[in-house]
Amino acid sequence: MLRKSMITVGWAGRRGRATLRGVPSQVPRPPVAVVRCGGQRRELAPGEQLAFGRGQGNDLRIGHDPADLRIPRYAGRLECRPDGVLLHNTSDKRALVVETFPGEPFEVAPLMVAGTGPHDLVTVRIDGEHGRYALSVDVTGLRAAGPAPRAPLPMTAVVGGPSSATVGFARIESLTPRHRLLLCALCLPSAFGWNGQHGTPSYAEMEQILAERGHRTSAKTVRNVLDDLRRELATAHGVDGVWEEAGAERAGRESYLPRLARWARLSGNVTTEELADFEALAG
Repeated sequence: MLRKSMITVGWAGRRGRATLRGVPSQVPRPPVAVVRCGGQRRELAPGEQLAFGRGQGNDLRIGHDPADLRIPRYAGRLECRPDGVLLHNTSDKRALVVETFPGEPFEVAPLMVAGTGPHDLVTVRIDGEHGRYALSVDVTGLRAAGPAPRAPLPMTAVVGGPSSATVGFARIESLTPRHRLLLCALCLPSAFGWNGQHGTPSYAEMEQILAERGHRTSAKTVRNVLDDLRRELATAHGVDGVWEEAGAERAGRESYLPRLARWARLSGNVTTEELADFEALAG
């Protein structure tokens, strides 16, 4: 007989019994990730998700009693995979801090995604007006049940077997050299600085960065190539936050460029070594 779990995210932790000629047998529980926040506990099986934030539509509400306006109504979403959990930052303003042990904490920028791999236990932290809110994510149950994951890149998620989509967490080797070159130009100022700047360059600034390193590419070409790239990332690889439908951006706003740069660095598609080699081309 099946009994519905009290967990609000679905049927995590189901148990079932069957009888064969009067001999009861128990169906093994599926592997789960365990999420804890305060006195609350949730279980997520692969394929299940858990949304958290201040708003009423979340599976797990934080910062709502009393109302803490620094906590987004929809702060994030945990997506359970067979070998880890993906953390989607669903806010367009607030970053999420991921604390790991061992290792240094890192931020998941607005509208970006990161993963728990290679860590078995991480804490997702949001600082509010009334204090600090923390969700611990324990994936030891998933790892114990599945095959050993492949070695991940720093601050990236491990995403299952060969048939899994890349979703922006492992290096995409199918990117063309031209794509990689433009991503290096996009990420260089924030990594090493350029002309006294440490932010995301515009298309015109990328044209100048490339020219200084022996690559003549117009700002218009840079935009067209990056448009094609981000469309491919969104449709073929499931990368969130790098593509908006035509007309969603105002001319010249280039609003997706910071998100594309963050994805390239966090996913390992532009490495520090590649940026150092690119920087050296300036002589």
